[in-house]
Amino acid sequence: MVEKFFNNPASIKYTDLKTMLLYFGFKKIPVKGSHVKFKHPQLLRDLIIPVHKNECKDFYKKQAKKQIEKIRNKSD
Repeated sequence: MVEKFFNNPASIKYTDLKTMLLYFGFKKIPVKGSHVKFKHPQLLRDLIIPVHKNECKDFYKKQAKKQIEKIRNKSD
């Protein structure tokens, strides 16, 4: 699933994206409404993803990929 995500982030569902973010150390922060907030100790900014009908737009999947890549580069 990780390889599939990095090759084509738009190809995965939101539930897989959430699993991926948790795997890479993000914490899901409860918020009201349709947005989901993820926080990572190595990043200054939170990742906020609007989720409707258990899906999110491809733009947010690509943003998540960029954030994960930042974390992976910091740990190298």
